[in-house]
Amino acid sequence: MSGLVEQCKKIIGYLWGKKGELQDMDARDALLAKVVLDIHRKRTQSDFVMVPLFSLLPIHPINRENALIATQARIDILTQHRDELTEIKLLPRDILNRYIPSVSGIKTVRISTGCHIAFEGNGRLYALQNVFNPGDGLEVEVEQYQFDNSNTICRRIERVRRTHGLEK
Repeated sequence: MSGLVEQCKKIIGYLWGKKGELQDMDARDALLAKVVLDIHRKRTQSDFVMVPLFSLLPIHPINRENALIATQARIDILTQHRDELTEIKLLPRDILNRYIPSVSGIKTVRISTGCHIAFEGNGRLYALQNVFNPGDGLEVEVEQYQFDNSNTICRRIERVRRTHGLEK
């Protein structure tokens, strides 16, 4: 029971941290919410997999004040530990949570190009990709969602990315 209470506290803390974004929401956010709901609703399974850091693409930019502040804090922490993490090369969830904790892991959908679109964990993704570079060869553990037919979900994800000015 105490595990459930702790999970609830984490979720409430997460939602409380997002309250400042409400005034900035627009139609793109409604589309994003609909797509994320569809991803959760239509998935057939999910697996934890290691993927190259730079095969991950965000579903939306980090452009709101509180998200930028949180991302900068993550960048600062990762920068302090850059050498140590670069040496490790493989960053599973437990290591990521040690340095840049969050309520959930980075959640992705793999698209036809072989890239993974992160629909959860975009701030962590931006921080990681800001501190490290492709030559570092880092891999991160993500939760990859799978579908019987991913074409519709992938089209919707690409539409969200286009509305935010993010191309393939």
